Amino acid sequence: MSELKEKLLASKKYRDVCPDTIERIWRECSAKFKKEKDADKAAREALHGVTGAFMTEREYKRAMELAAARDWEALLGMHASTRERLPVESMDRVFDQLFEAIGTPARILDLACGLNPVYLAHRLPNAAIAGVDISGQCVNVIRAFGGAEARLGDLLCEIPEDEADAALLFKVLPLLERQRTGAAMDALMRVNAEWIVASFPTRSLGGRNVGMEKHYSEWMEARVPENRAIAARLTGENELFYVLKRK
Repeated sequence: MSELKEKLLASKKYRDVCPDTIERIWRECSAKFKKEKDADKAAREALHGVTGAFMTEREYKRAMELAAARDWEALLGMHASTRERLPVESMDRVFDQLFEAIGTPARILDLACGLNPVYLAHRLPNAAIAGVDISGQCVNVIRAFGGAEARLGDLLCEIPEDEADAALLFKVLPLLERQRTGAAMDALMRVNAEWIVASFPTRSLGGRNVGMEKHYSEWMEARVPENRAIAARLTGENELFYVLKRK
């Protein structure tokens, strides 16, 4: 193994990143650059982009405290993507619509989950909920809260084989496709669930409506795999949802 790659894997700076993600980024950068030092620089830049969405040390400590206290409402606000569905009343309305479309699932697989399993564990205490994320912070917080399984995983390395009634892919498909052409379709094809719920942002980070709903509607409908059919299209305050049923 490369000494520089070993340093990346052992780095305190990237301790909360899924090891598979570090391995994948190193492979991609090594294939792109002939010099190992250039590959290392590119890998660190890519990992900086990954960890930019993580909680700060202070936020992470606070999240673990909230998890131990089982303060689920405050905890949801500690993760940027999950926070966009708040307040809780808005989140409830979204999931009311989703469960009306697919029924109340007994087994949920939440991919690139953030802290969403915390909400699901509160709402569906008898369901078997599994969350997968590249962030060790999210995995640790979910485990500390309880009520859901959580593990590290990178969807660009492996699609989990868990059998589920419903799989959630919230705001992740365009990110996969941006990094590897065909990755979004591959995920939709291979997820082992009766229902898939995929979502997309409809407003910019600044809260502006810049045609994102139309863009992502066209994007999604052009990528529905042959083993799936669109069962419903729903909208929340800042998010577009597609419900796909297995054929």
